[in-house]
Amino acid sequence: MPGRKTAAIVVIGDEILKGTTRDTNSYFLCQRLHQLGVNIKKICVVGDDISEISREIRSASGAYDLVITSGGVGPTHDDKTYLGLAHAFTDQLHFSEDIRAAVNRFLPIYKAQKRSEGVGEGLEEVLRTATEKLCTIPKMSQLLWGTQKKGGAISTFPVVRLNNVVALPGIPKFCEKAFDELQDQLFPLEERPTMWQGTVYTDLDEFEFSKKLTELAAKFDDRTVQIGSYPEMHNKFFKTKLTVESESPDALKTALSALREMLVGHVVYYDSKAWQDTVPKWAEFKNRESQIGNQDFVSKLLEAERIVSEIVEKYPLDQIALSFNGGKDCTILLHLLRLKVDEKYGPGASIQGFHIMVEDQFPEATQFIIDAAKFYNIQVLEFPGPLKTGLAALKKQRPSIIAVLMGSRATDPNGKYMKTAVEWTDSDWPRVLRVCPILNWTYTDVWHMLRGLCVPYCKLYDQGYTSLGGRDNTVKHPALRVVSSDGKEIYLPAYKLHNDADERSNRSNL
Repeated sequence: MPGRKTAAIVVIGDEILKGTTRDTNSYFLCQRLHQLGVNIKKICVVGDDISEISREIRSASGAYDLVITSGGVGPTHDDKTYLGLAHAFTDQLHFSEDIRAAVNRFLPIYKAQKRSEGVGEGLEEVLRTATEKLCTIPKMSQLLWGTQKKGGAISTFPVVRLNNVVALPGIPKFCEKAFDELQDQLFPLEERPTMWQGTVYTDLDEFEFSKKLTELAAKFDDRTVQIGSYPEMHNKFFKTKLTVESESPDALKTALSALREMLVGHVVYYDSKAWQDTVPKWAEFKNRESQIGNQDFVSKLLEAERIVSEIVEKYPLDQIALSFNGGKDCTILLHLLRLKVDEKYGPGASIQGFHIMVEDQFPEATQFIIDAAKFYNIQVLEFPGPLKTGLAALKKQRPSIIAVLMGSRATDPNGKYMKTAVEWTDSDWPRVLRVCPILNWTYTDVWHMLRGLCVPYCKLYDQGYTSLGGRDNTVKHPALRVVSSDGKEIYLPAYKLHNDADERSNRSNL
């Protein structure tokens, strides 16, 4: 993009090429440089060979505004970055008294430590040789002294710069420290370009839109906009992430609008932390559904929201509990309850919940309950079943509980006995107010909300289970079974089931 500085990163070290050390410095530098608006054009790795180092530095220096090297600046025989740097610019080496002074500030502590370890004989000669190597740098080079982040003092050790090449140490913590201390010097705030960024997620894979994307990207061939496409193999909500960057907010807006139009019907509003900032996200979700004309579903959202809101307004939190077994329906209620509690009390308020255990429960369901409790700030008690017994145990341990939110729907085996969404239990049951906000929702409605808001759900649903019970009476849904051409059997995720009436066909006791 015009106006942005360009940069190359040269990683130096045989240990990187041999695979004995993992390079993390280039990853760190790319992240930081990108945040500063620098356009990283190249990364290369070379070994501890002076001619190789020299050739890469000379080439990169002529092609880009800035070159940052990492590694090869220590006191041993294989630290050859300064030699390669001098060779690249036809320079000579000389001894730096300033670096010696910096080294001397550390030597007394180092000597005392070594002597306490019993090292004494030959120590002075070793340190003399190491210091000489460390302090020998290109004669034309400049020493950069950075600013420490804590306190603002001058850095304790300098970094060597020759022309547009900055030589950072290879040990990650020292590389990162040096960059932090030099950042404002190398990239003054007033010189940093303002970068505008946006992201679009889609449930399509790249093969399904590659031609259209190529045509769209060609419209921005003047490089005012950069569009990137990145497949995602392990995310349950989206398959491809598309990024857009520009120095112009108007150009960014145009490109994002064009991408969404290209992917119409397949845009995913991905959210990796759906349990945070629930109130504004809920408003945005309802607005999106209204804009696409999904009024029947919006009506169900509003009705469920109203029911939960009335309960939260009428009863204090110690009188409300959520029945939570990790299933899809009660996960909907968990999100709705978190929403209304956030709205009234704030995200720090804890929710009360309970779990009626089943025999031979899936360990994946147990783990999801643990994870969801952490994300949604819900304290979940466990009681043995069946439901009537569990409710009695709940009332005994938490006698203040009045309203119990349950994920029952009218199509459930027991949901058909509910006349309204809010009812008191029968006289022969523990007395609680049963609250079923999604009583009139369909199987499709449940998945539409879970996936529309990217609410986390139990991973069993992605393995072909559509309704969860115990392991002894629950199997993967036969309608989701697919056999590939090579005979391999796989199961589609639960949200791919199109006939709502078949939801519980994988449960043998229903």
